[in-house]
Amino acid sequence: MVTVDVLLYEGIDELDFCGPYEVLASCRKVVNGRWSDRPAFHVQSVAEYRSMIQCAHGLGIVPDKTFINAPEADIVIVPGGPGARNEHLPTRMVEFLRRADQTCDVIAGVCTGTFILARAGITDGRRVTTHHSRIKELQTMYPETEVVSGQRVVADGKKRILITSGGISCGIDLALALIAHFESKETATMAADRLEWPRFHSAAAPSAAPQRAGVK
Repeated sequence: MVTVDVLLYEGIDELDFCGPYEVLASCRKVVNGRWSDRPAFHVQSVAEYRSMIQCAHGLGIVPDKTFINAPEADIVIVPGGPGARNEHLPTRMVEFLRRADQTCDVIAGVCTGTFILARAGITDGRRVTTHHSRIKELQTMYPETEVVSGQRVVADGKKRILITSGGISCGIDLALALIAHFESKETATMAADRLEWPRFHSAAAPSAAPQRAGVK
C-alpha cells in the first residue's frame, strides 16, 4: 500500500489538505475492472508537535504523528494557506522536507505550499506552479525555480518526482494525478466519478504525472 504524509502547520488552508486527504484516503484498488474494498493509499497527517493545529478558517485538528516519529512515506504533500507565508519555517519542518525529498517517491505542493518547498531549497532548478495570484511572487522570490502558469498540475522528474498544483481546489486534481501515477488512469477516473469531479475528464492532471514503469 502506498503511504502518504500530509504536512500540517498553523494557518493551513482547510481544503488544501482535506481535498487531497479525502481523495487519496477514499481511493480503492480496482480489481477486474471494479472498485474493490482494498484501500490503495494509507494517509496520515504529520506536524512538528501532536498538539491542536489551528487552520486558516477555524478548523482545529490534531496531527496523527510528528516529524520525529514519522517513518519514511512514499508521498509527502505540503498544502498551502496563510501560514505558508511565514518567513521562518521551523527547523524540524525544513529537515523533514529535505529528508523526504531524498527518500520519498513523490513530494508534492498544493497552492502556496510550493513556497514552503522553495524555502527548503527543493524547487531549485525544477518546474512548479502555485496559486495563480502568487505566480509572479514565487518567480521573483525564487529565480532558480521555473514557475509555470495556466496549469492546474505540474510534475517534474522521473525517479524522484516533484508535483505541484494551482490554488486550493487544484489539490484534488493533484491527488487524482497521484492515483493515475501509482495505480492507473482507470482507478483515477473511478475516483473522480465517485467525487463527481468533472474537471478530471477535461483537465491534464493525469498526464501531468510521469508514468511509472509498467503503468499505462
